[in-house]
Amino acid sequence: MSDETNPRIDVIFCAIDFSDTASLALTYGARLARRHGAAIVLGHVVESLPIVPYPTLELPPEGGLELSRWASEKLNHEAEILQKAGLNVSVAIEDGRPGAKLIEMADAANASLFVIGTRGLSVIEHLILGSNAEHIIRRSPIPVLTVHPGDSPLQDNVDTVVIPTDLGPDVVQAAETFAKFVDLDPRPRAFVVFADSAPPYFEPFRHEMLAKWKRLDEGKDEIGMKMEPALEKLRNAGFEIEAAVIDGNPVQAVTQFAAEQNAYMILMSTHGRSALTNFLTGKTAQRIVQHAPCPVLTVHSARKKE
Repeated sequence: MSDETNPRIDVIFCAIDFSDTASLALTYGARLARRHGAAIVLGHVVESLPIVPYPTLELPPEGGLELSRWASEKLNHEAEILQKAGLNVSVAIEDGRPGAKLIEMADAANASLFVIGTRGLSVIEHLILGSNAEHIIRRSPIPVLTVHPGDSPLQDNVDTVVIPTDLGPDVVQAAETFAKFVDLDPRPRAFVVFADSAPPYFEPFRHEMLAKWKRLDEGKDEIGMKMEPALEKLRNAGFEIEAAVIDGNPVQAVTQFAAEQNAYMILMSTHGRSALTNFLTGKTAQRIVQHAPCPVLTVHSARKKE
């Protein structure tokens, strides 16, 4: 790819909340920074403590100030460890609402990539993104790499990635962004996946009725033809491509398919083709990130809806 589509990566911004998953996300950011010779910025936002005390904890009047000092010490300690390992590291700590503030901090750092970890697992074993991560996925103008608890560390050899598509051109943008940051040679096998969803009422007997109407193969063939221009571009970019049309709503179908393929990462843009095509909108991207069995790279598409 040309320098215009693959500019130099100078800064990687890692959001740090001192959780175990943030530490895992930091290992991704540090590995990528070393690979590209990029600087890494560790960012943390101190939220205002509630005025009303917690039921089991009475907060001191100077609690907010002490919390800021503690966070600053922790952040600088993390930076020192990475600096001793030879990385160019700086810290950024501010007060405010984390979602919007972190995006501002990444922009001020002129970052090329935002790395963030999810919060963890709930009692029903679904990932809790939290409003901050959701805000960042939907609003960040730069690509966001989201890491979950239990995700594998960044690898030198990646076998498989999954790229959801709504049949628009953004599938290529997501793949090119992945290639730019992860910089693998040879590039991995990429499954380009279209989720063929049906109304909930129709889903249980769709195949029986479509076969009766002789529509099933025709529909999948048409989808395959619409996918082909993007597939060809990805082949030309060096990816080994396989296309898949899978049944179900996008969130369940994509995440289940990624798990079945033992995918290393899911790559996607965050907006669909039109107002009526809601496949890859920010909200759906959030839900795929929430349930994904692997890291997810989301790329905000600047393309306007039709």
